[in-house]
Amino acid sequence: MSTEGHGPGGPGHPAQRVSLERLSLTALRLGVIGVVGYGLLLVWGKLQFILLPFCVAVLLAALLTPVAAFLHTKLRFPRFLSAISTVVLLIVVVAGLLTLVAPDIVSQAEDISKQVEKGIKQLPNVLHDLGLKDQDIQKYSRDLTKKLQDSIGEIGGQLGNGVISAAQGVVNVAASIFLAIIMLIYLLIDGTGFWRGFLRFAPADRRVSWHDGGRRAWTAITQYVRSQVIVAVIDGVGIAVGLTIIGVPLAVPLGVLTFVVAFIPYVGAIVAGLAAILVALSTKGLEGAIGALVVALVVQQIEGNVLQPILIGRSVRLHPMTVLLGVGAGSALLGLAGAFLATPVIAGVAAAAGWLDDAEELDGPIPEEIAPPERDPLGSPGDAVEAPGDSEEFPAAGGEQTD
Repeated sequence: MSTEGHGPGGPGHPAQRVSLERLSLTALRLGVIGVVGYGLLLVWGKLQFILLPFCVAVLLAALLTPVAAFLHTKLRFPRFLSAISTVVLLIVVVAGLLTLVAPDIVSQAEDISKQVEKGIKQLPNVLHDLGLKDQDIQKYSRDLTKKLQDSIGEIGGQLGNGVISAAQGVVNVAASIFLAIIMLIYLLIDGTGFWRGFLRFAPADRRVSWHDGGRRAWTAITQYVRSQVIVAVIDGVGIAVGLTIIGVPLAVPLGVLTFVVAFIPYVGAIVAGLAAILVALSTKGLEGAIGALVVALVVQQIEGNVLQPILIGRSVRLHPMTVLLGVGAGSALLGLAGAFLATPVIAGVAAAAGWLDDAEELDGPIPEEIAPPERDPLGSPGDAVEAPGDSEEFPAAGGEQTD
């Protein structure tokens, strides 16, 4: 009987044992990656004032490049004029929207916090009405309610002191916005030139591969940002319209909240839906909460089953666990900015590295090796049907095939 198996080395190769040397090399590589990652976090902490506006400018450039290209190619604007016009148009649109909805949001933000807290206090009674009378369940619900109340109370306090906090940080915010706008203008004017200069830091024999990776990353980021903006708008409008139909107050601020948190995949939808349900519970009772739940589920089903496949398709295929882990890590390391930036960064890195390529052949056992053909119960163990490659007619790797 041959001692050769069908391990990771493929048919005809002996099974590979994990050696201490390989484990040491793997540990060393992981250690180097960890040190580099820690160094990048230190750099971000020192240069966040300039790096955060740059990231925002890159994402906005990915969103607005078609507008600037239209003004330049169709209307014959010079590049600098098309870039400036695009940025001015963006500022006008954002300022107009803020003028329309900001007063209501500011005046009703504290109301949202109070209504959500009131809805949380009603959760034990709702569970009791639903027939959950077990003392352990009631105790758990009370503990959970207390934790949610503490969290919402902190959020409410931050919202209440929002004006003071904004006044204290207005200089930094204004400076960051100004830097982001200037960087956005330069990227719209000559983003290709900036990338060309960046490639000069790459080794000469690697510049082509770096450029290909950069193009894939830019394509993934632009498709993600543009589609995510459309999805966020539809989500916000859908929530606002749905809550208005069932008579839940604060529908417009909740719609705006849904639009903002929609840029945090999965987690944002849960937060926005939970806030809408709790507000409905505190104002319309259990029936209102059920109606808000239905509205949130309908909107999310339309997003997940219709909008995402059509708008994003298979260009940005990230597993939900990858997105959730990335959002959690980004939030833990960089706060709210990390939660927003995690998904586009992961999508760009994955595309640049070629991890989203369908044509890539992955190493590992073939299906026949994982689940070999069944043996004939009436025959001998040697009568099993041979899978392709199991016969001696196929030479081992490195051998010569004979006629």
